[in-house]
Amino acid sequence: MTLLNLPTELISRIISFLDTPSPLEITIRQKPKAPQSLKQLPSASHNANNASSVSSSASRPSLKHLSLTSRFFRTLTIPFIFKHSIVHPLQVTNFLTFLQNHDLSSRILTMTAPLESHFTHFHPAWWSRLLDALSCLTTFTIIAPPEVLDALAGIHTWTTDAWAFNMPYQIIRLEHSPSGSSPEAQSPMNLVDNDDDTLPTLLTARKWHTLTLNEGSSLQAYTTYEFFLRRTPSLLTALHFNNSTIADSLFRSLRSFSFIAIFPFYNHVDEILKSIRKMTSLESLSIKLCPDPDSTVFRDEIELNNGHMDVNDPWNECETSWMLIAHTVIFLTVQGHLETFHMADVQIEAVRESLEKAIVSRLQEWWSYEGDGSGKWYKRPQSIDPTKVAALGTADGAPAAPSI
Repeated sequence: MTLLNLPTELISRIISFLDTPSPLEITIRQKPKAPQSLKQLPSASHNANNASSVSSSASRPSLKHLSLTSRFFRTLTIPFIFKHSIVHPLQVTNFLTFLQNHDLSSRILTMTAPLESHFTHFHPAWWSRLLDALSCLTTFTIIAPPEVLDALAGIHTWTTDAWAFNMPYQIIRLEHSPSGSSPEAQSPMNLVDNDDDTLPTLLTARKWHTLTLNEGSSLQAYTTYEFFLRRTPSLLTALHFNNSTIADSLFRSLRSFSFIAIFPFYNHVDEILKSIRKMTSLESLSIKLCPDPDSTVFRDEIELNNGHMDVNDPWNECETSWMLIAHTVIFLTVQGHLETFHMADVQIEAVRESLEKAIVSRLQEWWSYEGDGSGKWYKRPQSIDPTKVAALGTADGAPAAPSI
């Protein structure tokens, strides 16, 4: 018996073992790269007219090669090839036409949009067309300059010190459950038919339950005079300080939040934590403030600036930030519903022991550490006496960031 003699359902099941996660799952935790880097990924379209407009976000040669063997295998592999897709705002029409022609609209699970400039002139908004057309989409990722993310959220951030940080790109990832139990998840609003005046921003277009924000590297700002006075370009802090109703709606819906940055200033981390304290429905929190152990970003940026940086400064800022984070975890333990906490920085061997001891000493009354360098803490199933943490104050009355 040959492979083609098997039932189609069984062949499809076999093909599924060739499927792999999107490579963006890894890169989202690293320093954001230029959106052009996504163009290096193979075209997911086998149509010459659309090859430049529709792309797969995963380079999966086994599936690609199998799809080229016959029309039959092409039909079976296309849903796997396209489920992680990339689309540019200028190509949304071609993209949606391609999906409709190949009956793939319900196959797209994750979408990545690389942006280099504003695309607010589309009516309806390019992202609203995608959300309405892709009924099974669960994850929406945007790689763009900070000011572009601001425009998508309908808010303005501080740009005076942007030159000092040189953050050309940041990443925001939003996730929701189309088949969730809430009425909003079951019957999402029709974004395309809304009037321009009532069209929500991307942050409120769905009831997002997971937010991942990668702000990139702050290392270059350490080379400037009195670096600690610089304001980091940040959508999250702008949402908080503008008392945005958009932020309130988003923060209330979040169940999971991940913050990724490379050596941010501790006073900026304190601002981020003020936003996190408003996410009282959070069940999972993950924070990463250091580059991966095998990353060369620290060395690269020092060389780029001819060594004009005190290498101790970034680590001092990190150590102070870790203590502020522990205070916020305790706050959400009492005032919220936090169940799991992950500090990815324990993967740095040089700081692992001191970081683990510092966090454990502050959380040990309410949290258990998984140990073995995991960086994972779990809240113990016990009642908590709020009076023991009364000094933590409210979300806007967070502990002041200590001086270094």
